[in-house]
Amino acid sequence: MTKVTTYFLEIYNRLLILFLTWLFNFLVAYTYKEEIVYLLGQHQQNIFPYFISTNLTEIFFVFFKLSFFLGFYFLYPIFLIQLALFLMPALYKYEYLIIRNLFFVSIFIYVITTYFTYEIFLRYCWKFFNSFQLNAEENLVSIHLETRIADYLNFFIETFLLLNIVLHIFLVFILFLYKITLNFIIQYRKIFYLAFFIFATLITPPDIFSQIIVGFIFFASFEVFLFSLFLSKEYRKGE
Repeated sequence: MTKVTTYFLEIYNRLLILFLTWLFNFLVAYTYKEEIVYLLGQHQQNIFPYFISTNLTEIFFVFFKLSFFLGFYFLYPIFLIQLALFLMPALYKYEYLIIRNLFFVSIFIYVITTYFTYEIFLRYCWKFFNSFQLNAEENLVSIHLETRIADYLNFFIETFLLLNIVLHIFLVFILFLYKITLNFIIQYRKIFYLAFFIFATLITPPDIFSQIIVGFIFFASFEVFLFSLFLSKEYRKGE
């Protein structure tokens, strides 16, 4: 068997593992679809979350789309592991260390983003937009929010994907800064802070608290990067 055939066979086996993992995730998510929708509706702060449906086939496709998305979303760590196992035998030691650290940081961002999005971001989004309801006893009109399950699912998926993509772009930006001198970064630190705050404003709802939280995450990550860059340069001087 030639090396090319061996590589293609390995790729086939790893893709098969990824497909079976996604299928398992999909089946588990679809089996517990009611419990998952219940968890997604906890931001309503009701004993029983309430959604509406306006189409005959909407509920079925919502369950299917939710399970399909979760199947891929929880596949991400397995994908990184399979990619690492495929690449690392052909890497030099320093390349192996770089790839390994990048994968660890990526998984860390993935876990933190998942927790932050569900526990903090979606909760405050719900409170902010829910606050615009109007009561006829106190206002001239009455406007009551009845959330359509399909719309909320789209918002949920877009939020998870957007924040993950944004933070991974931020990781690439941090790696780019390694090519710039430390003095330059420190000298223009205020410009970086302003850019982070503008970026946080663009990706969050018009809620000052959410903007501050996202901006603070960018600021903290940036300061940790500067400190690590400083230690790295001092270590090289010592060598």
